[in-house]
Amino acid sequence: MRCRAYCSPSSAISRCCWRTRLLAAGRVADMPFEWIPAILRKSPEMAMFLAIPIGYVLGNIRIGSFSLGTPTGALIAGLVIGQVGIEASRELRWSLFYLFLFANGYSAGPQFFQALKRDGVKPMALSLVVVVVGVGVALGMGHVLGLDAGLTAGLFAGALTQSSAIGTATDALANLPVSSETHRLLASHVAVADALTYVFGAVGAILFISVIAPRILRIDLRKEASALEEQYGIKTKSDGVLSGYLKFAARAYRVLPDAGFAGRRIADAEQARHQYRYFVERIRRGQADIEARPDAVLLPGDVIVVHGRSEALVAVGPLFGKELHEPELLDFPVSILRVIVLKRQLAGPTLQELVDGKILSFRSVGMRSLTRGGQDIPFGASTTLSRGDIVTLIGPTQAVERVAGEMGQALPATVSTRLSVLGFGILIGVLAGLPYVDIGVFRLTLGTSVGVLLAGLFFGWLRTERPALGEIPQPALDFMINFGLAGFVAAAGLQAGPEFVRAVGELGVGIILAGVAVTWAPLLAALLIGRYVLKMNPLLLLGGLAGAQTFTAALAAVQEKAGSRIPVLGYTVPYATSNILLTTCGGLVVVLAYGWR
Repeated sequence: MRCRAYCSPSSAISRCCWRTRLLAAGRVADMPFEWIPAILRKSPEMAMFLAIPIGYVLGNIRIGSFSLGTPTGALIAGLVIGQVGIEASRELRWSLFYLFLFANGYSAGPQFFQALKRDGVKPMALSLVVVVVGVGVALGMGHVLGLDAGLTAGLFAGALTQSSAIGTATDALANLPVSSETHRLLASHVAVADALTYVFGAVGAILFISVIAPRILRIDLRKEASALEEQYGIKTKSDGVLSGYLKFAARAYRVLPDAGFAGRRIADAEQARHQYRYFVERIRRGQADIEARPDAVLLPGDVIVVHGRSEALVAVGPLFGKELHEPELLDFPVSILRVIVLKRQLAGPTLQELVDGKILSFRSVGMRSLTRGGQDIPFGASTTLSRGDIVTLIGPTQAVERVAGEMGQALPATVSTRLSVLGFGILIGVLAGLPYVDIGVFRLTLGTSVGVLLAGLFFGWLRTERPALGEIPQPALDFMINFGLAGFVAAAGLQAGPEFVRAVGELGVGIILAGVAVTWAPLLAALLIGRYVLKMNPLLLLGGLAGAQTFTAALAAVQEKAGSRIPVLGYTVPYATSNILLTTCGGLVVVLAYGWR
């Protein structure tokens, strides 16, 4: 072979291009572009990091409300790239999967344990129905079609859109009494079956929850949403549209002798028009500033600042006196603070009951947002709080800090991650999953993947009990969840690539039809039980079904058709529960399917 075929004539062999060196070393066949697979085989981590961005682009292509999502896109990209025969690093892919499992459990922890204690029982029941029926139908379909344990587990994972079950299933396969070659084959089958059934799992969930289920229930989604919003005291806002109306404002007034509130205590003045919310924040008497205590008396000539809802200031402003333009007096600090709800007495009562019962004082403070389990929750007077909720408050700094102390603990404006919690949490989870008991030919063990997931649950719950441990920022959790799972399934696809084409040819449409049954049977069972046994509100039930299927796109489809975000109120608890149960059951399906055969 001559160097000049690939390099300039003046180049010596020692300075020849790197492709020629590979050719000269016999590592690459002398064919166009054959160097690409050779490099990927030599450095399989490059193949994984190639599959992730391709999967991101593929997974975020939208057709209406439907998209594959990054994990499934990465799996498909891995299957295609893996056709050239690439052995992905086990240590790298499992490290990424542990990051995903811990972050997933950490995010779900507060909601999961709260649901065990109180009104989350009904939404949790939806998850239990989906999981039990899903496992049963997957095992039944696998037995009828003669699928092995890997294909059955992949059928379960793909049809229920729970790609994380690939990891727990693969982990469980390692404990079966089979040869290493058989284990490798079964592990590749998990990814193959997941890829074949996931598409209908996603499309089928959207179609059932947003179209078929409302017809079965005979409801009009928009009418149900309007009635439920009115019940909760929630006003819907259009996405991407900002109102020019200022909900809160501050005004300065000079108290006049003939004003309605002259000579009255601040507490009396603030409660005189109980249908409005307004508060006296500052008092300037002559050249001195007077503390605006509830028992302070408003005297003629005082210049005061009143803060409250705009409609309240319009109604009660003349009762204070003459409005003034006082930039210096109106220049007081206003804070926006994120607070984690920790106080037990706040969980259960509605916001209105908390205020009326003097359990929580929102004097001078407004709520901007409520986040539960990573989802923004619409809120109103009838909304209830849960421990672990993140509330964003706005108002004068001292008032906001006071309310934050009454609710729980303010979250620092930091982007740093408490690596000690992350590292020790994963380590504890791995150690918890190592012990085993041999029962006949089976090895009974929790498994390192389930151990890490449970450790994430525990530390997520612990942060609501011991806030001093620190909070892992939500952006960091989102990265670990999205990138960790995408990297793991991409590596699983690389390993399963050579087996994919053969398996598709042998399985045919049978496994696709089996996936239809595994997708729709659990949803139908949960719908009927939720409506006619648990008596759930139909719109919250549909949100709960999307959560039980752990498929956010189905929730978005329901919200779009309802013209409201309120179905999310039924979504968060089933989502947290099913994320744990469906992931864990990947290993259970493997054991049961292998034992059945």
